[in-house]
Amino acid sequence: MTDLDVHTGTTPPAQPGVGGGWRTPAGLYRMISSPVLRMILGWDLPRHDVRVISRRPGTVCVEVGSGGGFYTTALKNHLGTGSTLVALDPSPSAMRSLQRRLDGSPGARMSYVAGDGCLLPLADNHADTLFYGYSLEEMPDPLAAIREAHRVLRPGGELVLFLWRPVFTRTRRRPVVAVLDELFERRHTAAGPQNIRLIYRKAR
Repeated sequence: MTDLDVHTGTTPPAQPGVGGGWRTPAGLYRMISSPVLRMILGWDLPRHDVRVISRRPGTVCVEVGSGGGFYTTALKNHLGTGSTLVALDPSPSAMRSLQRRLDGSPGARMSYVAGDGCLLPLADNHADTLFYGYSLEEMPDPLAAIREAHRVLRPGGELVLFLWRPVFTRTRRRPVVAVLDELFERRHTAAGPQNIRLIYRKAR
């Protein structure tokens, strides 16, 4: 077993609950989203990272926890015209700011929703893709968020999770991954010193 404890079949059973994580203050988004800073530190590059997400005409992708929009522009461009990107975040002001910034820009058609990732304001079997770009670990109830993801995804849909390892410690991660492996089919796992990336599919 690796120190990630994310391999199918090696994760212990889920516990009753997982505590919420640290929420990134809105004021830090500008700093941590700086392309220059991220290039120097070797952090994520959105236009490269979002290529793991399937791109098909008519796709409905929901970015759960859009925050300051670090991945949103790249997702919009990657999905392209003919697809829909729903940016969802609990902060109405963040959604208004994101809308002002992206209105009129090329790419997927946008929808902006102020909503709770643990209780998604979306219909059953609504989305082809759900993307969590370092947002799951900040939610107050990650297990509830995963169950909501299963409800909202269409059969055959993909769940893409980027997790920030220093915040999502092994103790918190184990029960979440256990529920993920119970509800979805694991398709891909990648891990580095800072990040864990998981791609799942909902069974048809």
